[in-house]
Amino acid sequence: MSLANDFAMYTDEIDLIRAQNRVECDLYSIIACIIRERKHSKVISLRDVSARRGTEFSNVFKGESGFPDFVVRERVASNKASILGAIEVKYIDENLEKHIDQLKGHLNSYKKVIFTNGINWKYYEDSIELKPIWEVNLGTISNGKITWYKDNNWKTLLKKLDEIEWH
Repeated sequence: MSLANDFAMYTDEIDLIRAQNRVECDLYSIIACIIRERKHSKVISLRDVSARRGTEFSNVFKGESGFPDFVVRERVASNKASILGAIEVKYIDENLEKHIDQLKGHLNSYKKVIFTNGINWKYYEDSIELKPIWEVNLGTISNGKITWYKDNNWKTLLKKLDEIEWH
């Protein structure tokens, strides 16, 4: 079983990141793995644009809040492929609420946004009130330690990710 479908493997990776390499970008490969193994993987293209800079080619990815970490595009081999949404990742210990202005800009630009720190996952659609369509918490951090919830939240997250209609 892959990390994208195995909660124990996922939690182990998150714990390893916190112990060995405390940076946001270490989450990118895990998040990408999960998204690429979801139901819509055959019709979307997930592009990591986190290191992009403003060039003629990459300006298509730049939104009101700059470049997100990932853009979700239609699965067409062209830089004119439609952009269907974005994913913004924050470091595991980051409070997502501190980044509401960035989220607003991404929503204005991409309309559909997954916002996560690997523990808290939120999905937004073009929303003036900034209320998530859904939110799944896989655990809590207290006194520097993650307490993981039961496997049911993980299953709920995977189901919710599968239900996103990117088109």
